[in-house]
Amino acid sequence: MNARKPLSTQRVVILSIIGAVVICLVIGVVAIEKLPLNPTTLALRAALSEIVGVVDVRNSPQEQFNQVNNGFVLQSTMQLQTKGDSKVRLDLSTGSIVRLGPSTIFSLASEQTGAQGGLSQIGLQAGRVWIILKGGSLDVNTPAGLASVRGSYMSVWVEPKTNRITVCCLEGKCGFTDKAGDVDMTSGQKIVSSNTNAVPPVQKMDQVDIQSWLDNSPESVAIVPQITSLVASSTASATTTPSATNTETATTTTTSTITTTSTVTISMTPSPSATSTPTFTKTATYAPLFTFTNPPQPTRTRTPRPRYTNTPKPTRTDSQEVPQ
Repeated sequence: MNARKPLSTQRVVILSIIGAVVICLVIGVVAIEKLPLNPTTLALRAALSEIVGVVDVRNSPQEQFNQVNNGFVLQSTMQLQTKGDSKVRLDLSTGSIVRLGPSTIFSLASEQTGAQGGLSQIGLQAGRVWIILKGGSLDVNTPAGLASVRGSYMSVWVEPKTNRITVCCLEGKCGFTDKAGDVDMTSGQKIVSSNTNAVPPVQKMDQVDIQSWLDNSPESVAIVPQITSLVASSTASATTTPSATNTETATTTTTSTITTTSTVTISMTPSPSATSTPTFTKTATYAPLFTFTNPPQPTRTRTPRPRYTNTPKPTRTDSQEVPQ
């Protein structure tokens, strides 16, 4: 009985040590899993290049805008605007590319690193941006809602005054969130939201959207051929009405040719009568007779000749006076 007591105490010690090790391992695993859930916030920066027109930057909303040139580095505390007919390329510190169109007001928010990679946030008050994402995800804060891209190519257009927003997901996975709810999009799809109280329906991108990408983002040239089958035909391609008008004009031209041929045949028939009628214009009474082409009738005009044969009758009276 006494020999068994040390064995039991040893087992207790060993089990306690194993339990402590297991607890330490569990705590370590939990701590490692929780580390990515607390992302690190970094300052987001962007280098400007390919400036066309006038691009202005200000350090805070209280300051005035000042014009900048290629090579300027935009900080997260600054706000940028492009004038009319102006555009610029921004290379973010995350490696992503953002291209700005004319009359755009843009700002950088922050960059966060978490379990699913980097999350960049930018602000778009008005205008248009084309985003070429290089890893992670990016959110675009607008007055009408939040647009996000988790793939690679997304454009956002905020119309001034109305805050009507158009989000085009050229390639990858995109989303849009407003007060009404969430919308998911994939390659070749878009949403147009003009009412924040209703979830916008998902539509197909059209040729106008594709052309906008090609005109403003050279990087999209490699993507556009891959989604041509997903894009809807634009309204410009539906030109059936002009073709119908062309067929109508063709029928009118054929009728005109028929009338011309008929007029030619008519003009040919009066031409011989025109040559013959001037000779008989002196006698208006005989004009209708010759329209029936009666050749003996002109000989009737010579019928007065017997009357001239009767004229010698007075000469006969003279011959009677001679015998007296």
